[in-house]
Amino acid sequence: MNRTAQSIPSQEDALAEEVAAWFLRMQESDCSEEDRRAFEAWLAQSETHRAEYEQYQALWQSLDQLGSVPKRARKKVGAVVSLVAALAVTLGAAQWYLSLGETISTATGERRHIVLADGTAVDLNTDSKIRVKMTEGLRRVTLVQGEMLLDVARNARPFEVHAGDGVLRDIGTKFNVIRDDAKTNVAVLEGEVQVRLESATTVNLHGGQQVDYAAHELSAVSPSSAADVTAWLNGRLIFRDTPLQEVVKQINRYHSRPIELADSQLGNLKVSGEFNSTDRDGLLEALKMLLSLNSREHMGSTELTRQSI
Repeated sequence: MNRTAQSIPSQEDALAEEVAAWFLRMQESDCSEEDRRAFEAWLAQSETHRAEYEQYQALWQSLDQLGSVPKRARKKVGAVVSLVAALAVTLGAAQWYLSLGETISTATGERRHIVLADGTAVDLNTDSKIRVKMTEGLRRVTLVQGEMLLDVARNARPFEVHAGDGVLRDIGTKFNVIRDDAKTNVAVLEGEVQVRLESATTVNLHGGQQVDYAAHELSAVSPSSAADVTAWLNGRLIFRDTPLQEVVKQINRYHSRPIELADSQLGNLKVSGEFNSTDRDGLLEALKMLLSLNSREHMGSTELTRQSI
Protein backbone atom coordinates (compact mmCIF):
# COMPACT_ATOMS: atom_id res chain seq x y z
CA MET A 1 0.00 0.00 0.00
CA ASN A 2 1.26 3.50 -0.81
CA ARG A 3 2.50 5.03 2.45
CA THR A 4 2.03 8.56 1.15
CA ALA A 5 -1.60 7.83 0.37
CA GLN A 6 -1.99 6.41 3.87
CA SER A 7 -0.88 9.66 5.42
CA ILE A 8 -3.49 11.76 3.61
CA PRO A 9 -6.68 11.94 5.73
CA SER A 10 -10.06 11.49 4.08
CA GLN A 11 -12.52 14.37 4.02
CA GLU A 12 -14.54 12.63 6.75
CA ASP A 13 -11.46 12.23 8.97
CA ALA A 14 -10.46 15.84 8.38
CA LEU A 15 -13.94 17.07 9.33
CA ALA A 16 -13.94 14.83 12.42
CA GLU A 17 -10.66 16.35 13.60
CA GLU A 18 -11.92 19.85 12.84
CA VAL A 19 -15.09 19.22 14.87
CA ALA A 20 -13.07 17.78 17.77
CA ALA A 21 -10.71 20.77 17.73
CA TRP A 22 -13.60 23.24 17.87
CA PHE A 23 -15.32 21.24 20.62
CA LEU A 24 -12.24 21.15 22.83
CA ARG A 25 -11.51 24.82 22.22
CA MET A 26 -15.03 25.82 23.31
CA GLN A 27 -14.50 24.02 26.65
CA GLU A 28 -11.24 25.80 27.48
CA SER A 29 -11.38 28.45 30.23
CA ASP A 30 -9.26 30.86 28.13
CA CYS A 31 -11.55 30.64 25.10
CA SER A 32 -11.83 34.24 23.82
CA GLU A 33 -14.75 36.13 22.31
CA GLU A 34 -12.86 36.10 19.01
CA ASP A 35 -12.66 32.29 19.21
CA ARG A 36 -16.39 32.05 19.86
CA ARG A 37 -17.24 34.33 16.95
CA ALA A 38 -15.01 32.25 14.69
CA PHE A 39 -16.73 29.08 15.93
CA GLU A 40 -20.19 30.50 15.28
CA ALA A 41 -19.08 31.50 11.78
CA TRP A 42 -17.76 27.98 11.18
CA LEU A 43 -21.08 26.48 12.29
CA ALA A 44 -22.96 28.79 9.93
CA GLN A 45 -20.86 27.74 6.94
CA SER A 46 -22.65 24.41 6.51
CA GLU A 47 -25.45 22.28 7.90
CA THR A 48 -22.93 19.42 7.78
CA HIS A 49 -20.70 21.30 10.22
CA ARG A 50 -23.62 21.81 12.59
CA ALA A 51 -24.85 18.21 12.35
CA GLU A 52 -21.37 16.75 12.88
CA TYR A 53 -20.78 19.02 15.86
CA GLU A 54 -24.11 18.03 17.47
CA GLN A 55 -23.28 14.34 17.02
CA TYR A 56 -19.80 14.82 18.46
CA GLN A 57 -21.22 16.64 21.51
CA ALA A 58 -23.65 13.81 22.23
CA LEU A 59 -21.03 11.08 21.80
CA TRP A 60 -18.53 12.90 23.99
CA GLN A 61 -21.09 13.30 26.77
CA SER A 62 -21.90 9.60 26.55
CA LEU A 63 -18.23 8.70 26.86
CA ASP A 64 -17.96 11.01 29.86
CA GLN A 65 -20.94 9.34 31.54
CA LEU A 66 -19.41 5.91 30.98
CA GLY A 67 -16.12 7.06 32.47
CA SER A 68 -14.31 6.05 29.29
CA VAL A 69 -12.39 9.24 28.52
CA PRO A 70 -8.79 9.29 29.81
CA LYS A 71 -7.74 12.76 30.97
CA ARG A 72 -4.72 12.73 28.69
CA ALA A 73 -6.98 12.07 25.69
CA ARG A 74 -8.79 15.36 26.24
CA LYS A 75 -5.59 17.16 25.28
CA LYS A 76 -5.01 15.17 22.11
CA VAL A 77 -7.49 15.77 19.32
CA GLY A 78 -6.45 12.67 17.39
CA ALA A 79 -6.94 10.40 20.40
CA VAL A 80 -10.34 11.93 21.12
CA VAL A 81 -11.48 11.43 17.55
CA SER A 82 -10.38 7.79 17.71
CA LEU A 83 -12.28 7.21 20.94
CA VAL A 84 -15.48 8.73 19.58
CA ALA A 85 -15.21 6.84 16.30
CA ALA A 86 -14.56 3.57 18.14
CA LEU A 87 -17.63 4.06 20.31
CA ALA A 88 -19.83 4.83 17.31
CA VAL A 89 -18.61 1.72 15.46
CA THR A 90 -18.95 -0.52 18.52
CA LEU A 91 -22.51 0.58 19.23
CA GLY A 92 -23.41 0.86 15.56
CA ALA A 93 -25.91 3.59 16.36
CA ALA A 94 -24.50 7.09 16.71
CA GLN A 95 -27.95 8.60 16.23
CA TRP A 96 -29.15 6.78 19.33
CA TYR A 97 -26.82 8.95 21.35
CA LEU A 98 -28.36 12.09 19.90
CA SER A 99 -31.58 11.22 21.67
CA LEU A 100 -29.83 11.40 25.03
CA GLY A 101 -29.81 14.70 26.88
CA GLU A 102 -26.39 16.20 27.53
CA THR A 103 -25.91 17.35 31.13
CA ILE A 104 -23.79 20.42 31.86
CA SER A 105 -23.17 21.71 35.37
CA THR A 106 -21.09 24.07 37.51
CA ALA A 107 -19.70 23.62 41.01
CA THR A 108 -20.28 26.00 43.91
CA GLY A 109 -18.56 29.29 43.11
CA GLU A 110 -17.95 28.35 39.45
CA ARG A 111 -19.21 30.19 36.36
CA ARG A 112 -19.04 28.68 32.89
CA HIS A 113 -19.59 29.87 29.31
CA ILE A 114 -20.46 27.34 26.62
CA VAL A 115 -21.69 27.41 23.04
CA LEU A 116 -24.27 24.78 22.08
CA ALA A 117 -24.23 22.91 18.79
CA ASP A 118 -26.73 25.33 17.23
CA GLY A 119 -24.60 28.36 18.13
CA THR A 120 -26.65 29.37 21.20
CA ALA A 121 -24.43 30.89 23.91
CA VAL A 122 -25.11 29.80 27.50
CA ASP A 123 -23.61 31.25 30.67
CA LEU A 124 -24.09 29.14 33.80
CA ASN A 125 -23.88 30.65 37.26
CA THR A 126 -22.71 28.94 40.44
CA ASP A 127 -24.11 25.51 41.41
CA SER A 128 -26.23 25.17 38.27
CA LYS A 129 -27.22 22.25 36.08
CA ILE A 130 -28.87 22.05 32.66
CA ARG A 131 -29.82 19.28 30.26
CA VAL A 132 -29.56 19.93 26.53
CA LYS A 133 -31.40 17.95 23.88
CA MET A 134 -31.24 18.75 20.19
CA THR A 135 -33.49 16.95 17.71
CA GLU A 136 -34.41 17.62 14.11
CA GLY A 137 -37.62 19.37 15.16
CA LEU A 138 -36.78 21.01 18.50
CA ARG A 139 -33.99 22.54 20.57
CA ARG A 140 -34.62 22.12 24.31
CA VAL A 141 -32.73 23.16 27.44
CA THR A 142 -33.97 22.07 30.87
CA LEU A 143 -32.80 24.12 33.85
CA VAL A 144 -32.55 21.54 36.64
CA GLN A 145 -31.22 24.02 39.18
CA GLY A 146 -29.44 27.34 39.44
CA GLU A 147 -29.18 30.19 36.95
CA MET A 148 -28.36 30.66 33.28
CA LEU A 149 -28.21 33.41 30.68
CA LEU A 150 -29.16 32.41 27.13
CA ASP A 151 -28.34 34.19 23.89
CA VAL A 152 -30.36 32.07 21.47
CA ALA A 153 -29.06 31.55 17.92
CA ARG A 154 -31.49 32.04 15.06
CA ASN A 155 -32.58 28.69 13.69
CA ALA A 156 -35.62 27.22 11.95
CA ARG A 157 -36.13 24.83 14.87
CA PRO A 158 -38.07 26.11 17.90
CA PHE A 159 -36.09 26.72 21.11
CA GLU A 160 -37.66 25.86 24.48
CA VAL A 161 -36.50 26.14 28.07
CA HIS A 162 -38.11 23.90 30.68
CA ALA A 163 -37.77 25.22 34.24
CA GLY A 164 -39.92 24.12 37.14
CA ASP A 165 -43.59 24.13 36.17
CA GLY A 166 -43.14 26.32 33.11
CA VAL A 167 -42.02 26.19 29.51
CA LEU A 168 -40.31 29.22 27.97
CA ARG A 169 -40.49 29.52 24.21
CA ASP A 170 -37.89 31.75 22.65
CA ILE A 171 -38.89 34.22 19.96
CA GLY A 172 -35.34 35.32 19.00
CA THR A 173 -33.97 36.67 22.23
CA LYS A 174 -31.55 36.94 25.12
CA PHE A 175 -32.88 36.13 28.57
CA ASN A 176 -31.94 35.05 32.10
CA VAL A 177 -33.58 32.24 34.09
CA ILE A 178 -33.20 31.47 37.81
CA ARG A 179 -34.69 28.36 39.37
CA ASP A 180 -34.76 28.67 43.15
CA ASP A 181 -36.56 25.80 44.89
CA ALA A 182 -40.18 26.02 43.72
CA LYS A 183 -39.89 29.53 42.25
CA THR A 184 -38.56 30.50 38.82
CA ASN A 185 -37.68 33.99 37.59
CA VAL A 186 -37.46 34.90 33.90
CA ALA A 187 -35.96 38.26 32.85
CA VAL A 188 -35.76 39.22 29.17
CA LEU A 189 -32.88 41.42 28.01
CA GLU A 190 -33.64 41.45 24.29
CA GLY A 191 -36.41 40.13 22.05
CA GLU A 192 -39.45 38.24 23.31
CA VAL A 193 -40.14 35.10 25.37
CA GLN A 194 -43.42 33.30 25.86
CA VAL A 195 -43.90 31.84 29.35
CA ARG A 196 -46.42 29.01 29.57
CA LEU A 197 -47.38 27.19 32.78
CA GLU A 198 -48.78 23.68 33.08
CA SER A 199 -52.12 25.31 33.88
CA ALA A 200 -52.04 26.76 30.32
CA THR A 201 -51.58 30.29 31.66
CA THR A 202 -49.32 32.24 29.29
CA VAL A 203 -47.63 35.61 29.14
CA ASN A 204 -45.29 37.18 26.59
CA LEU A 205 -42.29 39.08 27.95
CA HIS A 206 -40.30 41.70 26.06
CA GLY A 207 -36.89 43.24 26.69
CA GLY A 208 -36.75 44.93 30.09
CA GLN A 209 -39.53 42.77 31.60
CA GLN A 210 -39.50 39.93 34.10
CA VAL A 211 -41.91 37.56 35.81
CA ASP A 212 -41.88 35.00 38.63
CA TYR A 213 -43.83 31.76 38.66
CA ALA A 214 -44.32 28.79 40.94
CA ALA A 215 -46.58 25.79 40.27
CA HIS A 216 -49.78 27.37 38.92
CA GLU A 217 -49.01 30.90 40.15
CA LEU A 218 -47.76 33.61 37.80
CA SER A 219 -46.76 37.04 39.10
CA ALA A 220 -47.56 40.30 37.40
CA VAL A 221 -45.04 41.44 34.79
CA SER A 222 -42.54 43.91 36.27
CA PRO A 223 -39.63 45.94 34.90
CA SER A 224 -36.09 44.56 35.09
CA SER A 225 -32.67 46.16 34.78
CA ALA A 226 -30.24 44.46 32.39
CA ALA A 227 -27.34 45.65 34.57
CA ASP A 228 -28.86 44.04 37.66
CA VAL A 229 -29.86 40.84 35.87
CA THR A 230 -26.40 40.24 34.41
CA ALA A 231 -24.33 41.51 37.36
CA TRP A 232 -23.45 37.91 38.26
CA LEU A 233 -21.46 37.59 35.03
CA ASN A 234 -18.96 40.01 36.57
CA GLY A 235 -19.03 38.42 40.02
CA ARG A 236 -21.34 41.05 41.51
CA LEU A 237 -24.35 40.76 43.82
CA ILE A 238 -26.78 43.69 43.76
CA PHE A 239 -29.41 44.09 46.48
CA ARG A 240 -32.07 46.77 46.56
CA ASP A 241 -33.95 46.89 49.85
CA THR A 242 -33.67 43.08 49.94
CA PRO A 243 -34.57 41.13 53.12
CA LEU A 244 -31.47 39.75 54.88
CA GLN A 245 -32.94 36.25 54.68
CA GLU A 246 -32.84 36.45 50.86
CA VAL A 247 -29.40 38.10 50.90
CA VAL A 248 -27.95 35.24 52.95
CA LYS A 249 -29.59 32.72 50.66
CA GLN A 250 -27.96 34.35 47.63
CA ILE A 251 -24.52 34.53 49.27
CA ASN A 252 -24.72 30.85 50.22
CA ARG A 253 -25.14 29.91 46.55
CA TYR A 254 -21.54 31.02 45.97
CA HIS A 255 -19.77 29.52 48.99
CA SER A 256 -19.55 26.05 50.51
CA ARG A 257 -19.49 27.36 54.09
CA PRO A 258 -23.01 28.69 54.77
CA ILE A 259 -24.05 31.79 56.67
CA GLU A 260 -26.92 31.34 59.14
CA LEU A 261 -29.12 33.71 61.13
CA ALA A 262 -29.27 33.22 64.91
CA ASP A 263 -32.69 34.89 65.04
CA SER A 264 -35.32 34.42 62.32
CA GLN A 265 -36.45 38.03 62.84
CA LEU A 266 -33.07 39.17 61.53
CA GLY A 267 -34.23 37.92 58.17
CA ASN A 268 -36.57 40.94 57.86
CA LEU A 269 -33.74 43.48 57.96
CA LYS A 270 -33.24 45.18 54.59
CA VAL A 271 -29.99 45.36 52.61
CA SER A 272 -29.06 47.62 49.70
CA GLY A 273 -25.75 47.75 47.89
CA GLU A 274 -23.42 46.08 45.40
CA PHE A 275 -20.99 43.41 46.56
CA ASN A 276 -18.29 41.04 45.28
CA SER A 277 -19.84 37.56 45.26
CA THR A 278 -16.44 35.85 45.60
CA ASP A 279 -15.36 37.79 48.72
CA ARG A 280 -17.13 35.97 51.55
CA ASP A 281 -15.21 37.74 54.32
CA GLY A 282 -15.91 41.12 52.75
CA LEU A 283 -19.61 40.28 52.46
CA LEU A 284 -19.78 39.31 56.10
CA GLU A 285 -18.02 42.46 57.26
CA ALA A 286 -20.31 44.62 55.11
CA LEU A 287 -23.45 43.01 56.53
CA LYS A 288 -22.18 43.36 60.09
CA MET A 289 -21.40 47.06 59.56
CA LEU A 290 -24.61 47.91 57.68
CA LEU A 291 -26.96 46.10 60.09
CA SER A 292 -25.02 46.33 63.38
CA LEU A 293 -24.50 42.57 63.64
CA ASN A 294 -21.89 40.25 65.11
CA SER A 295 -20.74 36.89 63.79
CA ARG A 296 -19.49 33.70 65.39
CA GLU A 297 -18.02 30.59 63.83
CA HIS A 298 -19.49 27.15 64.32
CA MET A 299 -18.19 23.78 63.17
CA GLY A 300 -19.64 24.04 59.66
CA SER A 301 -21.11 27.55 59.36
CA THR A 302 -20.96 31.23 60.31
CA GLU A 303 -23.81 32.61 62.40
CA LEU A 304 -24.94 36.23 62.34
CA THR A 305 -26.27 37.58 65.66
CA ARG A 306 -27.52 40.86 67.02
CA GLN A 307 -24.97 43.11 68.70
CA SER A 308 -25.23 43.16 72.47
CA ILE A 309 -26.51 46.43 73.86
